Amino acid sequence: MRDGSVRYMLIRPDALMGAIMRLTPDARDQMLCALHASVLDFGGRSAGNYNKTATRPLVEVVAETAPDLGWGSWTVTRVADAFRIVVEDSPFAAPFALEDAANSPNSVCTPITGMLSAVATIMNGSAVTAVETRCAAHHGGTACHFEISLEHAQ
Repeated sequence: MRDGSVRYMLIRPDALMGAIMRLTPDARDQMLCALHASVLDFGGRSAGNYNKTATRPLVEVVAETAPDLGWGSWTVTRVADAFRIVVEDSPFAAPFALEDAANSPNSVCTPITGMLSAVATIMNGSAVTAVETRCAAHHGGTACHFEISLEHAQ
């Protein structure tokens, strides 16, 4: 699939996360960190293109497109100089949540934190790191919670 010059690939989230689940804990942690960094870079490039025409906070624009891309249903709430994002049915947490949640890593939604970090950095004009405060893979349930704090949001 293509969105202009950007090529997308369809892959089952359980296939991707199933491969990550099969890694040793150290290798899994490295892969999740690498996935965060990669989405921060390449997802940030896409977010930058959306920002050129955005008439509202970029995080809301990205949240609106997330379900169509298979990234779950995102709800964004602004709280002072921060945004709280709740992601229902994260494709990254779901395969882990099917396993024993007590044995799952604390956070597996690093692609989402990578995208949110990129979006927040664009909005803030300087580096911002998104934080996953609750992951369904570890805590159970269907929702993952994230926060991005901004010094001065556009």
